Amino acid sequence: MIKNYLLIALRNLLKNKNYVIINTFGLGIAMACCLTAYILIAFNIEFDDFHEDEKVESIFRVHSHVVINGSDFKEAVSTPSPVGPMATQDIAGIKRFVRIAGSQGGGASVSYINKETNINNTFGEYISYADSTLFEMFDLPLTAGSHEAFKDLHSIFINQDIAIKYFGDDDPIGKVLTLNFPRGVEKKVIVGGVLAKIPVNNSFFMPMLMRFEHFEEMRALDQGVWGDWNVPATLFELEDPEKAEEIAGFFDRYLPRRNEAFKEQVVERVSLVPFKTKLNQNDLTWSYMNAPIPTEPLLIFIVLAVMIMLIACFNLTNTSIAMVANRLKEIGVRKSMGANKKQVVTQFMLETAIVTILALLAGYAMSAIIVPEFTAMWELPYGMSDLSGVNLIVTLLLLVSMASILAGIYPSLFSANLDTINLLKGNVKVKGTNFLTRSLVTVQFAISVIVLIGGVVFIQNTEFQENIDFGYHKEKLMLIDIKSEHEYHALAAKARLNPKIEEVGSTEHQIGYSTYPNPISFEGQEFEVQHLEFGENYFETMDFEFIQGKAIDYHKTNDFKDAAVVSRQFLKSLNIQGDPIGQYVTVREQKKKIIGVIEDFVDNVFRSKDPEPYIFYATYGERWRNMIVRAQSEDLATVNDYLEKNWKEMYPTKPYVSNYQEDLLLAGTRQTNGNLKKIFLFLTILGGLLSASGIYSLASLNIARRTKELGIRKALGATTQNILYLLNKEFIIILVLAGLLGSIGGYFGTNWILDLIYAFHISVQFVPILFSSLAIFIIGIVTTSVTIYRGARANPADTLRNE
Repeated sequence: MIKNYLLIALRNLLKNKNYVIINTFGLGIAMACCLTAYILIAFNIEFDDFHEDEKVESIFRVHSHVVINGSDFKEAVSTPSPVGPMATQDIAGIKRFVRIAGSQGGGASVSYINKETNINNTFGEYISYADSTLFEMFDLPLTAGSHEAFKDLHSIFINQDIAIKYFGDDDPIGKVLTLNFPRGVEKKVIVGGVLAKIPVNNSFFMPMLMRFEHFEEMRALDQGVWGDWNVPATLFELEDPEKAEEIAGFFDRYLPRRNEAFKEQVVERVSLVPFKTKLNQNDLTWSYMNAPIPTEPLLIFIVLAVMIMLIACFNLTNTSIAMVANRLKEIGVRKSMGANKKQVVTQFMLETAIVTILALLAGYAMSAIIVPEFTAMWELPYGMSDLSGVNLIVTLLLLVSMASILAGIYPSLFSANLDTINLLKGNVKVKGTNFLTRSLVTVQFAISVIVLIGGVVFIQNTEFQENIDFGYHKEKLMLIDIKSEHEYHALAAKARLNPKIEEVGSTEHQIGYSTYPNPISFEGQEFEVQHLEFGENYFETMDFEFIQGKAIDYHKTNDFKDAAVVSRQFLKSLNIQGDPIGQYVTVREQKKKIIGVIEDFVDNVFRSKDPEPYIFYATYGERWRNMIVRAQSEDLATVNDYLEKNWKEMYPTKPYVSNYQEDLLLAGTRQTNGNLKKIFLFLTILGGLLSASGIYSLASLNIARRTKELGIRKALGATTQNILYLLNKEFIIILVLAGLLGSIGGYFGTNWILDLIYAFHISVQFVPILFSSLAIFIIGIVTTSVTIYRGARANPADTLRNE
């Protein structure tokens, strides 16, 4: 019986191979889109699956629950450095600990001089730090070297990419690397191991790994370990995982000391969370651990994949209905020979399943092109080869099942419910269109309108964000990474010799790049504001607009220690009444006098559309991380070349790293807008083609059902234009309705996506909605008109011959 089903299914599909090819290709691309969306879902589902459950089931992360603005709570996967060793010694039930941290202040300059070739490889690198217990608690395989080597304080472990980058085909073990850190700290370390490649969707990011003691040594230059904001993630291995909650309660003993040292952000309590519990970025305030992809982009791509899959499935449904119209006698014979409804349904569902399986094969092949392109767009080194085989097979089966049911259930049930006698008498006629087919085509075109609106809006959003008035001359500024005050003064001296350079300054942080939120106190209340710690000649170089007071003179002792400049929004947020000049705010238990107020500016289009409250105050030269250069925008490239040349002459073993301020501000928006624009326009083309083929099938079926009618009308004198109008009338209604529904969906859907991604974005306007609706309407009406025109041009003598 199954063999008979298959033979009949294959014969019918071969008879209608044009429809099969169209649907296989269309549904195949939709399947490829779904697999692309699944890549992101799998990234999260399989996060940390690299680590065996048995190995890590007793390992717990420490989460500090931080109070923000007196009432809001955030989680920080961090604890002060001393907590790890102290808790292991003080609290029963803890077996061992590991602390994990990462680069601060721009990482390190790493260099290796090949003595044989005298080639100097120098790059800026991210450095991770961990205790020697890391390799005891986690299975992190090596391709070269030994885990024992990490017990040497002066060893460094590197990943395979770093090994090739510095040493090529040479054996890296035993080679000496020179690392230059901020504040002029230099360390020489020996390569002790090469880490094997591990999936990118795991908690650890370790291109280069050193012992945690180096991190402690450098952080001690800043402040005490209990009050340090740049604290590591700490993980504990427990003797009994069931006692995690009980053990967590003992950590309260460390909170008074921590909160006394760091009063700006109070930790209310500490919890122990199983290592494999996935982090939610929306709930985090600080962590050196990697986290899964946030929910927002997942939702966007899932919705887009579902939309394109619906178009393809509805297309297959309409095609299947058209094929039923040509098989009425066959269905009648089957039912008269004893076939019951279940068997008829099975036959038609099997045919649909075959098409979806062919589409899946085509889609899987196409995903080899689409998935790498998609992941490269988002700089996500993750692809089909990284997926769990079992999860992928289950997903593919679900995809085929869902598509088959969605596309085939109505034609199958419709065929099974037809009356046998009427079928054999030829009294059953399948109408060219009915409510369902009209509804499916309407939804198809409405979705096409939605995705086209999205593409047009993101093109407009790119232009809008490029032209935002950020409140200062971003296009004139450039940043150069520096590791010490000495480097700044040496390069600044060269810069001042260039007549094209207008101003030079220094800073630790920079707007749009490295500012940070932290509480300050005013009249007994705490407010969270953005902090920026700057260096020499900062305000002169940035050229902010002062609306009151003056800039801080870095070289005046009183200004350096006690003065602050704030933004206009700062005054509003703290409700400072009257003249703000001379009023005091408390920053890290130190009073700062407001001596100047600058006009508000835009820092980050992702974070806030409204101006954010800012406070600026001076910091020591040893903390400077950036040299800021101002020049005319057309001269910046020449200035950059000039500075790079001088840097390499002064520091041949240190990499020169520079960024235009405009790129720092807009690089993320350019990538996001550009990628979404490409995705929406790709889906528009795909959705338009699928929708056009769907309405083509419907129009063709309509013509086939009304052939005799058209012949009679032409014999009675109807013109081609009359017939075009007559048959196009219902399609015009369908397309107009699709345009209205798509416009509404596009307006709210695109606004929803923009709100998810950006705080500062364009508002969806009437013009892109009208343009998109008209474009899709024209595609639909041209498709039906061409189809109807061919039928209308037929000779009435041919169509009426059998009457």
